[in-house]
Amino acid sequence: MSRRPLAPTRSNPPRRDRQACRPRRSPRFGVAAGPLRAALLASMLAVLPSLLTALLLPPAARAEGAPWTLERDRDGIVIHTRPVAGSGIDEFRGTALVPAPVDAVRAVLRNVDDFELWFRNTSESRLLSREANVQLQYTVIDAPWPVSDRDNVFRSETTRDPSTGVVRIAVTADPDRQPEQPDRVRVRHARGEWLLEPVAPEQTRVTFTMHLEPGGGVPDWLLNVRVVETPFEALTNLRAQLAKR
Repeated sequence: MSRRPLAPTRSNPPRRDRQACRPRRSPRFGVAAGPLRAALLASMLAVLPSLLTALLLPPAARAEGAPWTLERDRDGIVIHTRPVAGSGIDEFRGTALVPAPVDAVRAVLRNVDDFELWFRNTSESRLLSREANVQLQYTVIDAPWPVSDRDNVFRSETTRDPSTGVVRIAVTADPDRQPEQPDRVRVRHARGEWLLEPVAPEQTRVTFTMHLEPGGGVPDWLLNVRVVETPFEALTNLRAQLAKR
């Protein structure tokens, strides 16, 4: 005796209705179509130009001393980048005029305790030691989940040219001067400088140069997306901090 199929009910809709109720999924990304997929595609398209630039650079262009490439010229802040031999992460150079004399700029850069006020994503900053023109500082940078926070031990050495008044603050990583923390990734390579050039009694040209490898397995091409934003935000905030004097 054959059984008649059950009539559709609210809890047992026909097959075609059940299919219609399921969220559509992208065959490539495995996520529901709609706002989530659109956001994912938008974020990928945003980093695509930087990724292609990194991939298409010939090996010769990655040599030490490669020419600088202009990345941004906005609001009086100029950002250049260039590849570094043996590294997939670019070096940056940012330049801006700030409304303060050289010594005032130097004082802000030496005031490690206030780094959190103007250096983006800094959650902790403290002075470890200072002797004459050399100081050690410990800094923690918040990283977005699921990336671990980074911490740094920086050695800064300040020199001044007595004939020009130019101040140079050379910055290098000194990672073994502090015990590592289990929930943070220690930055083991950093090299850069702050160059402070007097332009007028109340004006200084600041050049911030840095090459840093944060480690921890983050893809180089993704880090290079931030290479332009880091000096731009730092110089923007430094200028605003000095304007409060």
